[in-house]
Amino acid sequence: MLDAAAQAVTGVAAALTVEVAQQLATVCVLWGAAVALRLLRRGEPAGRRWRFAAIAAGSELIGAWVLLAAGGVSVVEAYTLPAAGLALGAGLLALRTRPGLTSWPALGPGLVAALLPSLVSVLAGPDPQPWRRLLLGAAALGVVLAGASRRWQAPVLLGGAVLAVLALHEIARGWDLLPRWIYLGAGGLALIGLAASYERRRRDLARLRAAVARLG
Repeated sequence: MLDAAAQAVTGVAAALTVEVAQQLATVCVLWGAAVALRLLRRGEPAGRRWRFAAIAAGSELIGAWVLLAAGGVSVVEAYTLPAAGLALGAGLLALRTRPGLTSWPALGPGLVAALLPSLVSVLAGPDPQPWRRLLLGAAALGVVLAGASRRWQAPVLLGGAVLAVLALHEIARGWDLLPRWIYLGAGGLALIGLAASYERRRRDLARLRAAVARLG
């Protein structure tokens, strides 16, 4: 009951300062720190600790978002990456404490928050964004390698999907920069190679599907 009352008071304070960004951010940061201190109390059930941790992290995140918005920051990763980091941290902790948990519910939301907004910005943005494309590709490759090393299915598939979309995007961007015969020649050579090694490729694909299915 006391916790609910404290949350309500904080909500009222936030509502009263909503028009002043710095004051609203201060309320969020201080409340997040106060809730985080509650985690140190002995004898708290695990469920309550998770709830307090979520409230504290969410409050700090909102405070950071408010300050970024007040400062006119428009880079989408400044807003998405902190949230993704919190989600991934919680997911990694859950994977360590809950042995039967798979990587999709634990890491999927955080990976989507980290990769998808940047991918949408690359695909829909009017400017070339070379650094964003490069860093997103490197991050997706790192996610795939990390997932493969830990045998986690979600990072492998999500990172691989982002890499595939980026590759198609780069091909589309360079379509008018190279002569058409280069694409036709490359496509013909690829088809010849696939036809010559069809049975082996089919077995490799079956092994790949089985390996992905075994990932957690």
